[in-house]
Amino acid sequence: MNRCLRIVATVTLLVLAGSALTACIAEPSRVCVPTLAVDPDNPRPGRIVAVSTTNACPLPGGAELTVRIHPAGETIPLAQARVTPDPDGSFSVSITVPPTIRPGQAIASISNYWDIATCPEGASCAAAEVEFTVAR
Repeated sequence: MNRCLRIVATVTLLVLAGSALTACIAEPSRVCVPTLAVDPDNPRPGRIVAVSTTNACPLPGGAELTVRIHPAGETIPLAQARVTPDPDGSFSVSITVPPTIRPGQAIASISNYWDIATCPEGASCAAAEVEFTVAR
């Protein structure tokens, strides 16, 4: 019986030690990245679309965001608009789909989001962007 009690005591100590160590590990910081929508989501070149947040993230007061449109696979923006979001980070801004853009996949993004929001040091934070289709 002594051997069984020692095993139970040892297992109990290991479980307690493990739970104490788990409590010491810091939880990773949560990163808020807004999700965007383009309406209409299949515009023709030269049409005006609304780029808006579908899931907003709070930002410091007075922040100004730059929303850009460019073809997928390219980084040079063809259209740009600036917007000051509401206190909760939500916004909607009108922007013209460039008349010179080729039909196909395009991206609307907040180009300066991580200049304003905080991405934890050492983290890989996602881009605040949405892909949409430019019609013929």
